[in-house]
Amino acid sequence: MTVKKIILRTLLGLLIAFFLFIGLFIIPYFTNIVMPWDRSNAIETAITWGGLANLPDEAEDISVGTEGGMFTRTFIIQFELDNDAIDAWVKKSPRMKNMVPIVEEDGTLRYEIYPGEERSIGGTVRVNRMDHWVIIRMMWS
Repeated sequence: MTVKKIILRTLLGLLIAFFLFIGLFIIPYFTNIVMPWDRSNAIETAITWGGLANLPDEAEDISVGTEGGMFTRTFIIQFELDNDAIDAWVKKSPRMKNMVPIVEEDGTLRYEIYPGEERSIGGTVRVNRMDHWVIIRMMWS
C-alpha cells in the first residue's frame, strides 16, 4: 500500500467521522429539529414534565418541536382533537383537571403549569376549542 492511499483513506475516515459527529450530536442538540427516533421520547418527556395524561389515540396532526440547547430545553407538542376528547384529556391530566384556565383574547384557554414535575420549570398548555388544537410547551433548565 502506498503512502498516498494511506493518506487518502485516513482523510476519508476523518471526513466520515466528522459528518457522523455533526449529524448525531450537533444537529439534535443545538437545533430545533426532533429526529424521528427522538419523537416519542420528546412527547413522553413533555407529558411527564407537565403532569399530563398521555395523548389520546384520536389525536391527529401531531407535531413535535424543540427550542433551546443542551442546557435548556423546551418541548413543543401540538395536536388536533375534537372538543369532547379534549375535555376528557384535560380531566385525565392530574395537573390540569382542577385548574381554572386563563382565557386569552381569541378564546384560547391557557393552563399554566409551574413548577413542572421532576424538577422541570413547567410550562403552558393552550387549548383552542374553536379550531380544535392543543399546544403543550414544557421547559427544563
